[in-house]
Amino acid sequence: MDMTTTNLVKIVPRELVMESAKHFAEVFENTPQFQEFTQAYFAFRQDEELQKTLQEFQKKQVSLRALLALNAVSEEDRLEIKNLRDKYTQQPSYVRYANAQEKLVELGQEIGDYLTNVIGLDFGDSCKTGGCCG
Repeated sequence: MDMTTTNLVKIVPRELVMESAKHFAEVFENTPQFQEFTQAYFAFRQDEELQKTLQEFQKKQVSLRALLALNAVSEEDRLEIKNLRDKYTQQPSYVRYANAQEKLVELGQEIGDYLTNVIGLDFGDSCKTGGCCG
């Protein structure tokens, strides 16, 4: 395998990178965290009551967007938004989905930390997109 070193970074053939990425994706896809996230996501999307409540919340939020930005929403509207948010965030399929998502993010962070240690490059920092937020 022909590898060149430039600025202490090894350059490897594209095929090897793609093969490694494919293998990583297969392993990641079979983790319990990813499996649970996938199942929880489909249950979340199939929960008609939750989706209806979520749509009501989003519709109310959009209708008040300008007032929310100006912090000029009535207490009654604020309470309605809070109640709608609480209604969907307390439903079992949402709770399961949110927990699964949190565990998947934690796994991703652990993998990022592992890669940082193994390759000696701050993996999280190198994934930033730039701009004011990254």
